[in-house]
Amino acid sequence: PSPSSTIDRAGRTHAPRVFPEIAPPMSSTEPTPEERLDALRRQIDTIDDDLHDLIVRRTELVERVGEIKREAWGQVSFIRPGREARMLRRLNAQHRGRFPRPVLLRLWREMIIGSLCLEGPFSVAVLDARGDGEYWDLSRDHFGSFAPMHAWRSASDVLAEVSSGNATVGVLPIPGTGGVDGDAHWWRGLFSERPGTPKVIARLPFVRMPNSRAQDLDGLVIATLEPEKTGDDRTLIAVELEGSEISRDRLFEGFERAGLKARWVDSHVTGGPANLRTHLLEVAEFVGAGDERLGRLAGCFNAVAVRGIPI
Repeated sequence: PSPSSTIDRAGRTHAPRVFPEIAPPMSSTEPTPEERLDALRRQIDTIDDDLHDLIVRRTELVERVGEIKREAWGQVSFIRPGREARMLRRLNAQHRGRFPRPVLLRLWREMIIGSLCLEGPFSVAVLDARGDGEYWDLSRDHFGSFAPMHAWRSASDVLAEVSSGNATVGVLPIPGTGGVDGDAHWWRGLFSERPGTPKVIARLPFVRMPNSRAQDLDGLVIATLEPEKTGDDRTLIAVELEGSEISRDRLFEGFERAGLKARWVDSHVTGGPANLRTHLLEVAEFVGAGDERLGRLAGCFNAVAVRGIPI
């Protein structure tokens, strides 16, 4: 027998027993929570870098757009409210996941206005008749934190700033809702066919922000450019009549005969020898300045309509 073997009492030889070694603890292949978090954060960092690269690239394209516009038309207002509305509606429709929609749209509004300010001068005139800052919040939520904004105590001041070109856009209350002490019929300042007269180009808010002081507030944006069709529009139409007062039902009937279904918004009595009265109505569709239905309005009021102008 070999030195390592043993012999039992019966004379049989046995190989030595081999005892397995005690194996060290196996290392876990499952990553720790810290390792998993680090991996996810690296992915987020990569996405942030990609987003930033895309924003830089988008800005370069915007600057090129501005150059082409200046070469073609000179120093003009580059604001495109119709395109902006279509863009935001598209983004809102395709959004998915739990990221808050208001924040998504606010991010894009900030980027739109930041890019717009690169194309040319841009500023906002805001009504703050009571000093409560409500329309300031409404304006900031739409035009972002980067755009220059100036508060004015009267609607006529806002109209003057926009008409003169000192401000690109103005923000004013919905007619008939108050908030314009001593100047409730400010929309009369838009009732003109003179070139350069401001027009209503948008309604605010596009989306309500949960932390705004303007939770139940609506406003209108005015600018010296023609409104654009967006696919989901409303048009304010002012019609001036002479003679005796007519009922709202008759106003609605006249608009319907012209092919326009309207609702009443506000009225203003000018008076004078002709006893002029101006009525503001809203139509739930886009009506441009050259729409033939506007020309039919005069005949629908038995020739008492002086003019009907979309504002």
